[in-house]
Amino acid sequence: MPPRRAALLLAPTLLLAGGAAAQRVPAPRGPAFWFDPTQLPSYSGRLERWIATPSGEVDRGMFREGTQFVFAPSEAEALMASIEPGSPISVWGIRARNAPVVLMLAWGRSDSEPASFVERPAWFVAHDPGRDALQLSGRILAPLLTPRGEGMGVILAEGAVRLEVETHRALGDLLKPGGMIAAEGLGTRRRGLAAMDAAAIGKTLDSLQPVPRG
Repeated sequence: MPPRRAALLLAPTLLLAGGAAAQRVPAPRGPAFWFDPTQLPSYSGRLERWIATPSGEVDRGMFREGTQFVFAPSEAEALMASIEPGSPISVWGIRARNAPVVLMLAWGRSDSEPASFVERPAWFVAHDPGRDALQLSGRILAPLLTPRGEGMGVILAEGAVRLEVETHRALGDLLKPGGMIAAEGLGTRRRGLAAMDAAAIGKTLDSLQPVPRG
């Protein structure tokens, strides 16, 4: 058989074999971003604490200097397995214009190590309600912030008290950092973390009043 004809006959076989080989190559893991999140600004520091949702999931962390970084609860397992409170962490993401909170798109132990990309950014991730009756009280360390920088509750040493954004705005001076506060509602206490959706709030547990709606 002439060499040219043999090559033409073999070509489809080689293409099929090449296609099969290509199918066996594992697809790269990571988010479907069309950009590299590590080109965004990075924020580095030591982790002060993880912060839970009322259902017991973890959806944010806080640096010692106070900046919060928000992520979908599906990212929590990998983060908490790698970073303990007191350890360094670097976060790449989008910072709110007027508040110390970052929507996290990538993270690492430092900004000089390879970053892990989040699978699903927490643009608007709703949380499930808690099921256990809880009471939390103490000094307000910081406001709990939405990714846009709006107040949505407060952070205490004991845990997080969540409120609707409109309610947080209406309560005003009661929620200033440094002040004392108490709340009760449905939430979860798990792995040393506590959080609730407040149903009643006041300066002390003896002065609780129903949370205003809207």
